[in-house]
Amino acid sequence: MKKFRNDGDFDLFLGENPSLAESSVAQPGDELVEKFICKIQTYELEKSRCKNLPDPIEEIKRVMRRKGLTNNDLKPCIGSSGNVCDILMRRRPLSLRMIRNLHNFLGIPAEILIQPY
Repeated sequence: MKKFRNDGDFDLFLGENPSLAESSVAQPGDELVEKFICKIQTYELEKSRCKNLPDPIEEIKRVMRRKGLTNNDLKPCIGSSGNVCDILMRRRPLSLRMIRNLHNFLGIPAEILIQPY
C-alpha cells in the first residue's frame, strides 16, 4: 500500500477498495483495514501539520516587508542576486546553508523554511 500524497491519492484508494467504506464487509482486525486506518492517520497528521505552517517563500517575503528589507539584503544569506531572485520566484529550492542563514538573519523558524514549496 503506497503513501497518500494528496486527496486524489486518498480518493483513488477508496475507489479501488470500496469494501472499506462498508462497515458490514470490513471488520476490525482485517489486515487491509488496519493498514488503511494507519495510512489515514498518517495522512491526516501530515496534512494538518502542513496547513498550520505558512509557506516558506511567503514567510520570507512577509518578514522582508515587515523589516523593510530588499532582495539585496538577502545576498549574504542566499548568495548572488540571481540566487535570491530564483529562490523568491520558486525556481530554486533553499539549501540547508540558506535555511540556516535565513533563520539567523530573519528569525524565521527553521521548521517553516525546511518545508517543500
